[in-house]
Amino acid sequence: MPLAEYLSLTLKQLELYYHKMGTTFSPPIRAKIGNDIYLRHQQHSDLLLIYLKGVKLISSLNAAVVLFRNGYAQEIGALCRVADDCFTDILFFVKPLGENGPSKDQTRMLEDFFREEFKNPDNPLASPQSRDNVPRPKINAALGKLFNDELNPHDAQNVLNTTHKAFSGYVHGAYPHIMEMYGGNPPRFHMTGMLGTPRIVEWESQLVTYVYRAIMTAELVSRQLVLPEVEKSVRGLLVEYETTLNCKPTEKAETMMQREKKK
Repeated sequence: MPLAEYLSLTLKQLELYYHKMGTTFSPPIRAKIGNDIYLRHQQHSDLLLIYLKGVKLISSLNAAVVLFRNGYAQEIGALCRVADDCFTDILFFVKPLGENGPSKDQTRMLEDFFREEFKNPDNPLASPQSRDNVPRPKINAALGKLFNDELNPHDAQNVLNTTHKAFSGYVHGAYPHIMEMYGGNPPRFHMTGMLGTPRIVEWESQLVTYVYRAIMTAELVSRQLVLPEVEKSVRGLLVEYETTLNCKPTEKAETMMQREKKK
């Protein structure tokens, strides 16, 4: 089976699991905001946040596979950057980080996530909302402490920050990233996809990794929602994926990190 088809089937299965997880929440209702009607949830929570981030994650990776089929390597990178934010935002709410509950940054992110984009959507230019985003380095610093069983916090934070910055170049159009589009015979910029170039081979392994992480994330979300049957099903999908693509790590994270540091 072609890789793109297998990844699509895996993401389709994850989509079904997210539909099951969605039954945990009351469905959104019609809400009047300004003079228009929008669908909104009545109750907000950290569990709803991680669920919705998971929904966004699956959608983004489905789009990445479509781009992969057509050779748009640069745009895959931009969507992987979106996926990274979804991964880290979910992990950020795995457990309370304050002394007696959620930390100030967790509360801050939760409130900002559910804030409407405009105070008055009928007059957006005159009513932009002030965002209170938690800086990504602060989130990565907090996450680094969660991985201390596998990697020391400093190295974990460094990996997260490096990945964030590297993939941001695909979003913002950094010079080194744009130059990845140049090559061939005769040399030219590939603006209608890069099928048949080494770039596509490079992104095969990236997509395998990102979908792998999406499965593990779905298992985590189902556990947070206390849905053992869904969690068990996702775990089964994870084992199948590891076996089919032979992608389960064979080394500890600390060992791999030490090898990278020696390069």
